[in-house]
Amino acid sequence: KDVEKHLLEAFAVLGVPWEVKTDNGPAYASKAFTSFCQQWGIQHPTDIPHSPAGQAVVERAHQT
Repeated sequence: KDVEKHLLEAFAVLGVPWEVKTDNGPAYASKAFTSFCQQWGIQHPTDIPHSPAGQAVVERAHQT
């Protein structure tokens, strides 16, 4: 539910995206998140779990 709440806040500011790309983390692999994406008409591609190379842009943004 936290993921959905944050996405709804982002939608209010940025609009609804056509795609949300994530890893296969538990919060994104749940039936609830899949249903949320379907309800909003959002595609949800995922990458290979634990594969930073497949998520290069996201990993770069998280770099400290």
